[in-house]
Amino acid sequence: MGTVNTGIDSGTDKDFVSVAYIASAHGLKGDVKVIQLSNDPERIYSLSNIFIIQKNGEKKESFIKRVRAVKGGFAVSLANITSVTDAQQLVGSYIAVPENEVPVLGKDTWYHYEIIGIEVFTTEGLCLGKIEDIISTGSNDVYVIRDNEREYLIPAIRDVIKGVDIKGRRMVIALMDGLI
Repeated sequence: MGTVNTGIDSGTDKDFVSVAYIASAHGLKGDVKVIQLSNDPERIYSLSNIFIIQKNGEKKESFIKRVRAVKGGFAVSLANITSVTDAQQLVGSYIAVPENEVPVLGKDTWYHYEIIGIEVFTTEGLCLGKIEDIISTGSNDVYVIRDNEREYLIPAIRDVIKGVDIKGRRMVIALMDGLI
């Protein structure tokens, strides 16, 4: 039972999944420093054809020419980005892939972008609100569920999560003593 963070930004196109955030320009040849958003440390090396989703929502298709590890992230060389000025214009953007290129996860595991915004109900049918955030704790994720009045922190564990319908945007949880 768990979720995998891809770092999709809620403001980006839902047909694309963000896999890295462009944090800064790097060097003098137009490279960008990125922070990988995937839990798979090798994911960034497997990318080639990608999309840059800029802060204004504009998408540009691009190609990764080279990736190398640097302190705090990765230096990425992108096609058609050849100057520091070009690279600086991309800061704050996301490197994304089409959703249909995202690796399939195992049973009872979902990507964060699939869970954010889903409505949560108790086994008794009470709507608690929507998942607005996910806290990764190490042992298990914790779903932050909010309605207009309250916030609930619900652990993503088998004893609590009883059903997830991604297409129907619905999760059912069993309340344990002290949970809400």
